[in-house]
Amino acid sequence: MPEVGDRFKSILTGATYVVEKIKDKMVVLENHNKKSQVLTELSNLKLFYKREEEEETKPRCGIVNFEKRRYPRFSIDLPMEYTGRDLVAKQGRVINVSESGLLVYCAEQMEIGQALRLKLFFPSGSELNMMEIVNKVVWMDVDKGKDWGDYRSGVKFVDISPVDVDKLKSFLVSLPQ
Repeated sequence: MPEVGDRFKSILTGATYVVEKIKDKMVVLENHNKKSQVLTELSNLKLFYKREEEEETKPRCGIVNFEKRRYPRFSIDLPMEYTGRDLVAKQGRVINVSESGLLVYCAEQMEIGQALRLKLFFPSGSELNMMEIVNKVVWMDVDKGKDWGDYRSGVKFVDISPVDVDKLKSFLVSLPQ
């Protein structure tokens, strides 16, 4: 049974978390930089997290693929401009990209299912390219970013022009995997 203060590492992302609170069958894990939290069931700790001090005691057999993504993700740090329901343009950052979506940091907390129109700015040789994409928020982090203004969300592309698809594919090909 985990205790408050125990450290766990996500086997999916490699992120390190500390147990902040346990109540009934739920546990709150806080990221090591104290900017985000994860709320999960205790049973998920055994499935998706490993105690940091634990060493692997026996080899694993079989093939398990937790990756459900169709396209590979590329780590980047690019500026973006987005508009939500209020139609006011705001600045944000794109942290990773694939052919189907983005991981974005925004100045406000998004809601799952919310539509976002964003302009993504990226280099192409000596030029600066821009794409305009309509996205849908598919997940968001419970984030302690209120003081910093950073809220993390995963968005999938809903409407992207064929020209912008070609620009994106060319940009992704130029990135190291």
